[in-house]
Amino acid sequence: MMNNTEADVRTDTLIRVMALFFVAIIVLAVTTNPIPSGTGVGERAPPLEGKAYNGSAWTDFNMESYLTANWTAGDANGQWLLVEFMDTDCPFCVRSASEMGQNANYFMKIDKDADGSPAWKGPVVNFVASATQLDIPGHETSRDEIEAFRDKSGEEECASSSCANRDGAAHRFVYIDDIDQDNMKEWKVPGTPAYYLIQPDGIVAWSSAESTEEKVADAIFRLTLED
Repeated sequence: MMNNTEADVRTDTLIRVMALFFVAIIVLAVTTNPIPSGTGVGERAPPLEGKAYNGSAWTDFNMESYLTANWTAGDANGQWLLVEFMDTDCPFCVRSASEMGQNANYFMKIDKDADGSPAWKGPVVNFVASATQLDIPGHETSRDEIEAFRDKSGEEECASSSCANRDGAAHRFVYIDDIDQDNMKEWKVPGTPAYYLIQPDGIVAWSSAESTEEKVADAIFRLTLED
């Protein structure tokens, strides 16, 4: 009889400990604030998806494939992401195309030093353009126009001039078809061009909307080399 009583006491104690444990877990889950989704610095970038043109074909694109969930600051193996929202008929986008291409070649480590090593010694920064069609008269785009803008080819017009004659060289990064503005609306982009630097873990590190005086390249230098 004594043994049964002791067993009951131990069972009751174990039940109470387990109950307290589960209560603590629930309280922690309720009180811990997850990182909000948004495009402000420190927020988790919204999804970015669609069909993307890579210079030869249109394939499925999902930003998640670029991210490293367990990345920590200082890990040089993580790859950053620079997202540009643009419109092929946007004059500002056309004028910035040359600088965008130069930045992409450098930070994506396409440019090489004389010894064949990458000119950029920091972490890889992948570039992606999300091409939309703004609700402005004369801004009518198509996949053919997106291809022509990226490749500097064809007979399409970009901002009333031949896409083949825009400044700079052909781009070597992917262009997403966002003609229907799905991505632009998800990210609440006010206008084009707009730029967002995304950490390897998907957190927004910088946006042109919040840092209007800082250029893309300067932001990349500052944020990727400070870790």
